Amino acid sequence: MPALRREWGAVKRGDTFTIVPLADIHLGNAASDEKLFGSVVQRIRDDPDCYWVGLGDYCEFINRSDKRFSVTALADWLRVEHLADLARAQRDRFLDYVLPIADKCLGLVSGNHETAIKKYYERDIHYEIVQAIKQAAGHPPEYRLGLDVCGWMLLVFMRDGVRTRRSLKLYLHHGFVGGKLAGAKALNMQRWLWTHDADLVLFGHSHNTGVQVEAVEGLSRGGKVTYSHRMGAYAGTFMRGAEYAQQKGYFPLPLSQIEVVLRPGAVEQRDRLRVVTIG
Repeated sequence: MPALRREWGAVKRGDTFTIVPLADIHLGNAASDEKLFGSVVQRIRDDPDCYWVGLGDYCEFINRSDKRFSVTALADWLRVEHLADLARAQRDRFLDYVLPIADKCLGLVSGNHETAIKKYYERDIHYEIVQAIKQAAGHPPEYRLGLDVCGWMLLVFMRDGVRTRRSLKLYLHHGFVGGKLAGAKALNMQRWLWTHDADLVLFGHSHNTGVQVEAVEGLSRGGKVTYSHRMGAYAGTFMRGAEYAQQKGYFPLPLSQIEVVLRPGAVEQRDRLRVVTIG
């Protein structure tokens, strides 16, 4: 699977960039906090050095014939006329939010809700979202923006006035970890960091936030012992914890997200990247 590659030119040593993962919005569900989602979109729009990645489950995408369907779980903006094509109504509302920041999108993975509607209803809603964002951003047809449920992204920062560059390797995954407690999530992230040579791994799906740091010992060509610094983070959710937990029988989770702050000009690897929890 080829990696998505994103490049920045004329980067100064002190420049800082921010990447906001948009994960598990579940637009169309009554528990989705659209006001918060809108404020995060505005934050991305207002900052010229802020970008975003999509980690899946952008909308609920549960049709009437789906066994998971519940009228009481529908957002109040959905009307009777929307029931004929709920996926389209939810897709269009999501695009209304994100098309103004389409040019700041670095990549989009597919969540289990997008995957399920493709599997059972032969509707590639993820492709529809990717194409709409590509078109709004003015990208050519061959430009790669979408990933499946996971994939690599290489960020390349070219120094201003010199022929040097710094790069950061990201691994994006919608996520696959369940369970009510933090143990399984921490262990699966640890395994992923030990088996994937990424500077940062981002997971969604489990609706929690959390940051995990690991190191891998190695040996340089000169025979010096080295330590590779790796970081993983769960990206949170826009689902109000109490309402969603009551629906699913889960423990309440905080309504929180993360931001990834990049300083590509930093000398040490560990100083080039940090994750901030919001909420």
